[in-house]
Amino acid sequence: MEFSVVITTYNRPDYLAQSLESVLSQTVLAKEIIIIDDNSSTDYSAVLGRFNDPRIRYIKQPVSGGANVARNLGVKESSGDVVAFLDDDDVWLPDYLKAHKAQYEDGADAVVSGFKHLGNEKEVRVNNDKKVTKKSLVQGNKYCGMSGFSCKKYILSDFMFDIKLNNGQDWDMFVRLYENNVAIFNVSNPIFLYRFQNPDGIGAKLRSMKPSDIEKRLGSARKHRAFLGEYWYKQRVAEQLLVSLRHKSNRMSWLYKSVKMVGILASFTYIARSLFRHIKARTLL
Repeated sequence: MEFSVVITTYNRPDYLAQSLESVLSQTVLAKEIIIIDDNSSTDYSAVLGRFNDPRIRYIKQPVSGGANVARNLGVKESSGDVVAFLDDDDVWLPDYLKAHKAQYEDGADAVVSGFKHLGNEKEVRVNNDKKVTKKSLVQGNKYCGMSGFSCKKYILSDFMFDIKLNNGQDWDMFVRLYENNVAIFNVSNPIFLYRFQNPDGIGAKLRSMKPSDIEKRLGSARKHRAFLGEYWYKQRVAEQLLVSLRHKSNRMSWLYKSVKMVGILASFTYIARSLFRHIKARTLL
């Protein structure tokens, strides 16, 4: 079994150096490492010049198309049996590919995995499911982002990333694979480091977003409304509206928007769940 690693990057050469080093330090070696640059304005030549490895291939897109366009290109360019994805700001631990390989040898068609927060490794996110389940999926992405995901290439060729989605691309992929009876195994150990709260990351963008701009973040929820059912659909919409609420300056506007879209019960149920998770997390530290 051979792994193709696809690293997507955009204007973060210093982060790319860390992620690339983590791939090169794996105990199971990748067949190839394909870096897809989504038309960065930042020069990558100095960083790329530090790595003298014939397995590394750098492709810069002529026009920026977003992460899903970059991932799809990476899949098309790959030649391994399995494609493993890594975002440029995350880091794999040394046995990452070894853990994924064991799952494939056990019958997996795709694999997800647990992680730690980079810089705060006491923060561990692990789902104990042996395989991806609908019970977990309806509650949102309870597994990982793209840096914890791999899949057999022949399957990805039929299930390319949805370039219409602004967010939730990982969850959308997991749902589509699950609904088509793809065996998605879960590594219930933290085997990579996720860079939480980047200055230019999703969290920062959410805090500055206006309620009127929320529609573009609801694409995955609307796409899979039937899969979710009405209760979890409303919870997912409430999550998109109310996540990081305590960090937003216009809290009441967001709360009003949520109540208007999914009702009082769904909105305050989400808030209650969030408070419970926050208290539980602080208790475990």
